[in-house]
This record gives sequence, structure tokens and C-alpha cells, in this order.
Amino acid sequence: MRPKQLRHMITGVLIATGLGLSAGQAMASEVRGTLDGEPREWHVVTHSQGSTASYHELMPGMLSVTIQSHREEKFETQGTLSIGFMVMQGQPGNASVTYFHESGMTPHFGTEEDVPIELEVLEFDGETGRVKGRVATSLAYVESMMTEHDHDNVVEIDVTFDVELVREE
Repeated sequence: MRPKQLRHMITGVLIATGLGLSAGQAMASEVRGTLDGEPREWHVVTHSQGSTASYHELMPGMLSVTIQSHREEKFETQGTLSIGFMVMQGQPGNASVTYFHESGMTPHFGTEEDVPIELEVLEFDGETGRVKGRVATSLAYVESMMTEHDHDNVVEIDVTFDVELVREE
């Protein structure tokens, strides 16, 4: 399994884990933009056990950030947009973006290579953080974890976000 396929599988597992969590959310943050030119809005779901926008420390100075947003203020794989990137010594790296248009991990649309992400705010303060920015890119179709990205079948995404992050252990 290629590293990109593994990352998409891990993203899917994170989504599936979220499906089993409490349906009683305290609040949700929003991610807005366009998907193939159509206006869209996604919601970051905060719940009693955390949030779908989170970060965790892989090792001192190295953080992994995930912004997983849903088309409604509840957990559901279909329509989920996931943006993930690393932060090393306070500097963000490029992002991986995946859009799950169906109810499973595959098929989906995603980036084959990490893409630039624009950040206005990137703050971490103990148990919380904040990230504000934008990502715009093409997402290629992936039929299954065993197939390559189909660059003849793409959707364009352009989203802005301003979300609170919750630290995960």
C-alpha cells in the first residue's frame, strides 16, 4: 500500500470512528467555499470527547493537524471534507485534501501529492488551537485503495476555514 493510500485509509478510519461517537454535539464550526464552482458549507463537529478539528503532537516540535468537516452538524461520511497537514517547529507543511462524496472511504476525490495551504492564523495553546486559512486545488477521483488517482476525473475545491482545534492524545 502506497503512503498516500495509507493516509486516505487513516482519514477514513478517523471518519468511521467519529460515526460511533455521541450524537449530542455542543457546537459546530464551519468551513465554506466551492466544490466544482457550487457554493458549499461544511461543519466541524465538537462533541463531549473532542472535535473533528484536532491536532496531536507526534514528537516534540512535530504536530499533525486534521480539519474534518461534515455537510451537516453531525457525523456522516458522505459529503465529508478532510484537510490534513503537518507543522514542524511552528512551520506548516503542505496539505492533503480528501472529499468523500459517497458513504464509504472509496470511491473518493483527493490530492495525490500534498498541495500548498495558505494560513493566516496558526496557534496552539495547551489543549486548544486555532487555524484560519484557505486551500484551493483539484481533487482527482480514486475508485479504490488499489487504484491510482484518475486525473481525467477531477473536482475543483476552494475553501476557507477558521476553526478551533482540540488537542488529541
